[in-house]
Amino acid sequence: MNQLSDEQQQAQLHGWTQKLTSLYISQDMSEVDYMQLKERDPKLELQVLPEDAHAEKDTPWLFVVAGKKFVKPSLLPFDGSRHIRPGRPITRDLCQDRINLYSKDDGKITKIAFF
Repeated sequence: MNQLSDEQQQAQLHGWTQKLTSLYISQDMSEVDYMQLKERDPKLELQVLPEDAHAEKDTPWLFVVAGKKFVKPSLLPFDGSRHIRPGRPITRDLCQDRINLYSKDDGKITKIAFF
């Protein structure tokens, strides 16, 4: 992404907030990798797409599985993304072109921000 003016960034934030809020975040890992992580930490709750999941036609980052809508952050058109869950530590580095996806414990997106 190029440097945007404050107005452009706010418009982009508003548009992406409407698109992503209430979707679930899918982790960029296979079901097998997730199960291995889950064995080490039984309390771990992440959303992982099945291997045969297919993206929606016009939105390659949007997947629908069993009636639930998921977003795969690595496929969003940004220089990076970060999943921020409640109570988890995050770094305070400034990356203006990175999208930050805030979620509930179940992975449902509640807020987005750029920084």
